[in-house]
Amino acid sequence: MSSYGDIIKQGRREEAHSSSEAKAVNTESGKVVNNNVGKKVNTEKGKTRDNEPVNITIKVPRKHRQFWSSRAKLEGLTMTEVLVEALEQRFGVPE
Repeated sequence: MSSYGDIIKQGRREEAHSSSEAKAVNTESGKVVNNNVGKKVNTEKGKTRDNEPVNITIKVPRKHRQFWSSRAKLEGLTMTEVLVEALEQRFGVPE
C-alpha cells in the first residue's frame, strides 16, 4: 500500500513530465526551481515585474488613520498617493 507522500511525489513527477517546458527540479525536495529570482521578467505590454504594484501593510493607531484618511479625502487624495509621496520624499526612488 502506498503512503500519501508517495502519491504526492508521483503526482509531482507526472506533472513535471507533462509540462511542455523543461523546468529545473530540486532533486532533494522534488520542487520546481524558480530561476527568475531577482531578475526583471517582461510581462504584458512591455512592463516588468519591478513596476508592478504590490501591497504594503502598516499598523498605526486607529484615530491617526481616521484623521489622516479624512484629511486626504478633503484634499481629494487617496492614502496611497499621500504615502507614496511621503516615502519618495524621504527615501527617493530606486534607479
